[in-house]
Amino acid sequence: MKRSISLLVLAMVSCGVILNHLSITQAEQGTLLVVDGKPFDVIGAWSDRWTRWTARCDKVERLTPEHTIYKASLENIKNYSPPASEHMQVASVWAQSDWALVEVEFKDLLPALVVLQRTQGQWQILPKAIWSGYTAPWKAAPFVRHYITTQAPELPRELSNCFELQSKSFK
Repeated sequence: MKRSISLLVLAMVSCGVILNHLSITQAEQGTLLVVDGKPFDVIGAWSDRWTRWTARCDKVERLTPEHTIYKASLENIKNYSPPASEHMQVASVWAQSDWALVEVEFKDLLPALVVLQRTQGQWQILPKAIWSGYTAPWKAAPFVRHYITTQAPELPRELSNCFELQSKSFK
């Protein structure tokens, strides 16, 4: 067999094998790469990596349980929808000036990322900017970032870009 024909056959077989294992599908929230039937959010993964490379996080702080903003945030969340919100586990709290993001898991509710803003010295939950639920098959961080920045456009970009989801529910 001539070399050019062999290369053509090899290229066709290679394309056939690849196309047999890979496909692209459109979903309501965007495009997914499907490998052997398992969906992957390639665009979300790239977006997450780009955000990590370009984010400026010097004004964003991950808070500890001793911090007053941490305590005030938890009190607000506990009182938001009792009794279900009373039984929670905090995965992380991130803050910048008058804004906080609290990642929580509940006993009887879906995991959530709650946006709080300090107004006139009081911390308040922004109900329209609460993300609650799972994100699979989408990459969690960019998916949630897009949601909260759409719902609370005044949220500082540094805070939305610098928080890192810690909960196993989002991994």
